[in-house]
Amino acid sequence: MLAMKLLDKKRIKVKKGEYLAVNERNMLAKVDSPFVVNLYYAFQTPEKLCFILDLMNGGDLHYHLTQHGVFSENEVRFYSAELVLGLEHIHRQNIVYRDLKPSNILLDEQGHIRISDLGLACEFTKHQPSSSVGTHGYMAPEVIKKGVQYTFTADWFSLGCVLYKLLKGHSPFRSSNAKSKEEIDHQTLNKEVQMSASFSPELSQLLTGLLQKDPGQRFGCRGRGSEEVKECTFFGNTNWDDVLARKLEPPLEPPRGEVNAADAFDIGSFDEDDTKKIRLSDTDQRIYKNFSLVVQDRWQAEMMEGIFANVNSERDRLEERERQKCHRAGVDYYNPDLHHRDSLIQGYGHKLGGMSLLPQWQKRFFVLYPNRLEWSDNILSIGKANVLAFDSSVLVEEKENRGLNCIRVQPVGSKKEYWLRFESALEHEIWLDYLKQSVIKSEALLTAGPKMMRDGSSLSSLQHPRRQPLHVAKSLPLSDGKST
Repeated sequence: MLAMKLLDKKRIKVKKGEYLAVNERNMLAKVDSPFVVNLYYAFQTPEKLCFILDLMNGGDLHYHLTQHGVFSENEVRFYSAELVLGLEHIHRQNIVYRDLKPSNILLDEQGHIRISDLGLACEFTKHQPSSSVGTHGYMAPEVIKKGVQYTFTADWFSLGCVLYKLLKGHSPFRSSNAKSKEEIDHQTLNKEVQMSASFSPELSQLLTGLLQKDPGQRFGCRGRGSEEVKECTFFGNTNWDDVLARKLEPPLEPPRGEVNAADAFDIGSFDEDDTKKIRLSDTDQRIYKNFSLVVQDRWQAEMMEGIFANVNSERDRLEERERQKCHRAGVDYYNPDLHHRDSLIQGYGHKLGGMSLLPQWQKRFFVLYPNRLEWSDNILSIGKANVLAFDSSVLVEEKENRGLNCIRVQPVGSKKEYWLRFESALEHEIWLDYLKQSVIKSEALLTAGPKMMRDGSSLSSLQHPRRQPLHVAKSLPLSDGKST
């Protein structure tokens, strides 16, 4: 499931947050990590900016800190390990995050974390940032000092502040004597953090290394990046491959149905009256000219996952219905997967047929092999299949028929042609691709086969080039002709 984050353009204008909104879209487009909230689509309406993101309905670490109380070292070890990998990925894209704090660390339903809200993130490929941005109490000394250039060094300092707060309930630089922003910044620049006697030596070493005021001495900033943090004795027994695969059990299972989706620049607190008199000009809209985006890989993965779920659910329903039919008829159930083991792809579609003057689209069950296409009335029609053998050149092309996007198959030199149609665009593309590949390979086999047999060569080199991933495609088209 995905979440939609809406930003009101008028509220953004009042807050002068146009750069943050566009920047967040640009930064999200660059990251792809199980520990960062990922963007799938971005689009806009005349009044709204819309982000389609990973759904994180487990609340944030700030909320859970207030509900759960401070965390133990083992619990903090879990969260810090996932945060290290999240920051590692962000830094590999030459991005400094600049706003790491508990409220920006979201939990999913299982309790795994993702870093969110990249509005303040900054790419430092061309030039290093020097602006003082972030949240007081988590900002590194070099960020507080205006005009000083920095890179990802700032994030490792912020990580130290976050871990300290999870353990003690407050930032290492916020106290009864330091509550204002100026006082907190002064403490950050001048106060040496004292480690609690309750901390283990391993934890104290990690926090001391992360909270070094000199970036050159800070863990993660001395030349080897995240590896310096991973090698700390605090993570001595941590299997980083298991962390990356999210195999470790989260210490906290969030309450079901809880969602946290606060905006990056806190514009949600505005009253409607604040924007009634605001007008969006053409100049305002031009700022968002290139805002819309589809992250292709994630869109395809999300679409395929949804289609597979729908198709497999429909297939289970149809299979159960066929089983009941067979049971009532006193015959064994026919499983097409067992009878068509060497098939490339199989499923329901439509074929134009019937009377020559009034042909109709007829639902058929198709099975494609490396050297032929078979079709029958349904999956139970074993032994009654029609066959189109690829024993000569065959034309396969995409063509319109009766206003529908179809696949035309015709043996070269024959007047006979076959028109096929599949319900979804995805099924159409897969069948078209597999048919073309099968015909090409069959023609190559017909041409080279006799010579190779004379030479004693193996025909294995002419196996279908797409055979390897067929277990995926095989489960796709069994939709019984219904659109998904």
